[in-house]
Amino acid sequence: MTYSREATTLAVRLFLRLLADGEVTPADRTLFRSFQDPEVRAVIQDVLEPEAHVILFATDQAIYLTPAVDNDLFGYRNDELRDAMALQNNTQLYTAYFAILCLLAAFYNSDDQRQATREFLAVEALEKMISDHLSTVLAADEAAVKALEVQTELTLGSVAAYWDGLDIYDDTLKQLTRGRKNRVSFLLRIGAFLAREGLAEVLDHREIRLLPKLQHLIGHYYFHEQRKDQLLQLLQRPLPLNGSAEASDRATP
Repeated sequence: MTYSREATTLAVRLFLRLLADGEVTPADRTLFRSFQDPEVRAVIQDVLEPEAHVILFATDQAIYLTPAVDNDLFGYRNDELRDAMALQNNTQLYTAYFAILCLLAAFYNSDDQRQATREFLAVEALEKMISDHLSTVLAADEAAVKALEVQTELTLGSVAAYWDGLDIYDDTLKQLTRGRKNRVSFLLRIGAFLAREGLAEVLDHREIRLLPKLQHLIGHYYFHEQRKDQLLQLLQRPLPLNGSAEASDRATP
């Protein structure tokens, strides 16, 4: 299929703007409207998205670009994520992954996992949710934990041990995000990262709200991947771990 010079130019211009700024809003009328042009969309979907391994999508407020699942160029590597969230090692990074999964599971906890069931989540409630899950891991039979790790591809044992070694809160800190030895500061650093990515916002260091970009991704893309769907469903209830034979059976793939 051939594309007009005008459509190709607009598609490339939109793509480059998204790479530079992360979003295009209605304030840029020409670029924002160009996304609705069928020929521009064809250039994006047939050429730019598959070649760059990205996804472009629009909400009422903006057009966004996000890495595709297999993207290595525009997505983050582990070392980049550690730097972005001020984490020291992969155990802390895996703990951050687990915390983000718990955050999403708290918002999408109904049978219809395309629609969020709440507007806000208290940081305190997120800390408790994570702690409840990981205390179950610490109390469980090691074989059952290993089986669940294989099933979920999550590093649960080391994450639980790291989380258990953190205090819940440090009231001596003047800047909560700078704390390194408490859970609330850890979660606030994750929240700050999500805010920089335009995915969520943290209100007064107390509540987390998902932003339209992340809501659209969850509703239209992420739940097309079976593993993410299964992980969020798993975290919406107590983990199937209590050291019993029955729990071990349920945890076996």
